[in-house]
Amino acid sequence: MPLVRIDALPVHDDATLTALGDAVHQAMTETIDVPRDDFFQILTRSDGHLRYDPGYLGIRRDDGVVFVSITMRVGRTYAQKKALYARIAELASERAGIEPRNVFVSVTENQPVDWSFGEGVAQYLG
Repeated sequence: MPLVRIDALPVHDDATLTALGDAVHQAMTETIDVPRDDFFQILTRSDGHLRYDPGYLGIRRDDGVVFVSITMRVGRTYAQKKALYARIAELASERAGIEPRNVFVSVTENQPVDWSFGEGVAQYLG
């Protein structure tokens, strides 16, 4: 059950953020075996308080940058993660018009005990 958070500057409208969210979900279903109905996202547009290095690691970023944070259970391989990053960048360009150079992805992994889907219960623990 990944939880996706996407943060962007106001240059991106609601339709673009929705398209990006859909692109990220599609990439997860194609590369890391996330079920289609496993869909939890937080999409936010900042009023200009997102900060970034425009040239870190030789990548030219601008205010079109988006930050995609994915929190998920541990278990995916390096190859799956590399495929995920590539597919997110590809689909972000195709579906949301966001240049791949402006797609910043971060993955955080955790254990089944770290999730509660409601009712104060750790559902993955049985």
